[in-house]
Amino acid sequence: MRTLFIHFRQSVEGVAAVEFALVVPVLAAMALLLPDLSQAAVGVMDMQGAARASIQYAMTGGTDVTEARTLGLAAWNSQPADANLATSESCTCAGAGATCGQPCPNGSSPQEYFNVTASGHVGGTFIGFENSVSRSVRIQ
Repeated sequence: MRTLFIHFRQSVEGVAAVEFALVVPVLAAMALLLPDLSQAAVGVMDMQGAARASIQYAMTGGTDVTEARTLGLAAWNSQPADANLATSESCTCAGAGATCGQPCPNGSSPQEYFNVTASGHVGGTFIGFENSVSRSVRIQ
């Protein structure tokens, strides 16, 4: 009996098959998920680049929200089918919402902000999610 146990411990037949059976599912999962993960990462970076392009337009003195949207969409590489880029202008007086172009109740000028929101589905077949990026800049 003791010799049988020693022989069993020293036997290596079938070890490679067992190791292969344990490693193959991990490698297959990596092969399937890695392209989707990289596609999602690139999609998020492209979305951030589109929002940044619109904000940079406002930072350089642009005030036309339609032009800012057009520039943002032009800068958005590999847009998803449901890509949406919204641009808007907002104003506040002492932290409260106000009408742009109208003086505040105390007679001061309102603080003007330029806002951009980009959204859409990023990723691939196995890994995919809805993502949204918002940026805002105060206009001087």
